[in-house]
Amino acid sequence: MSDALRIARGQFGRVALLDMDRPLVRHAHPHCHVLLKVEGADTQFSVRDRMVPLTDESAVLINAWEPHAYEHDLLRPKTVILALYIEPRWLEHFRTNWGASHAPDFFETSVGSISPDIRRLSRELADAMVHAPHDAALHEDMLGRLMITVIERFAAWRTLPY
Repeated sequence: MSDALRIARGQFGRVALLDMDRPLVRHAHPHCHVLLKVEGADTQFSVRDRMVPLTDESAVLINAWEPHAYEHDLLRPKTVILALYIEPRWLEHFRTNWGASHAPDFFETSVGSISPDIRRLSRELADAMVHAPHDAALHEDMLGRLMITVIERFAAWRTLPY
């Protein structure tokens, strides 16, 4: 599976900083799910029965209840991943129609090219989880800024009904 280096929980759902060095079985959950590489080797996930890359330049985007898995290559070094499991109700606080993140097509694609802002915000959140592990307010604030940036880049939220 993987080792959780840090986990933050709150009304937003869960954020895990994971050391991925073993496979993760095919599974699904009710969250808006985003995977961002923090450090280590490039890797890939199976989403919708298709392999998609997780690199310094790409994010893996997984809709609620969408089956996904991690097939670790034993010849590849470990990867540290920031895994976001976000509650749709929490996202509604930013924009009402972001509650549609529970829908099967909230993200139109399972991989997307990240912006420098997404890279910076994800690394800052990972750093805060390591160096200020008990600062829940800081984590939630940073996660909010990151999720706004992710959704504005990867979801067709403007066309979703209110």
